Amino acid sequence: MNLYIKRIKDLHSRLDTEILTALEEAFTDKRFEKGSYLLRPGQICTSHLLIKEGIARKFYIHQDREITTEIYFHDDVAISLDSYIMQNPGDIYIEALTELEVTVIDYSRFYSMKSKYPEVMMLDKMFIEYYAVWFEQQLRAFQTLNATQRYLKLLEKEPQVAQLLPVTIVASYLNISLETLSRIRSKVS
Repeated sequence: MNLYIKRIKDLHSRLDTEILTALEEAFTDKRFEKGSYLLRPGQICTSHLLIKEGIARKFYIHQDREITTEIYFHDDVAISLDSYIMQNPGDIYIEALTELEVTVIDYSRFYSMKSKYPEVMMLDKMFIEYYAVWFEQQLRAFQTLNATQRYLKLLEKEPQVAQLLPVTIVASYLNISLETLSRIRSKVS
């Protein structure tokens, strides 16, 4: 388990009964079928989603091309952060690439609980910090690793990614052409 998610779960387990009961109303588990959209352009991101099982991706369309910016696995937080924080319509999609089970953390319920319980404010802060740390690590990898290293890192995190995801999504996420991905995959095999 990711150490940051462990910290969030540890804090959650130490909360008193009143807060835990209130959180049960704000945190709900939900399943999505493969191909479902959790968020579409023009919608406001009204929750952050903790991935429990499955794989999802965040992407946008630029010049008729899908550009995958994030792939989410177990313990990742799927969110359009600018839309969530500003509560403005976004321009991205979040799509279930496999059957997906998530914990949905509703913005409005969570917001009202934060003003009532300082511990919940800390929990929200930890979720946002976790996402910021994760995002910074992703950005650093994209800036410092070559395409082969990025592919190997992806396989290290989720070994079955080559079987589960279409090569077009993997290539888009790695910001490489299908031909380059094909060459990398043949070298790695």
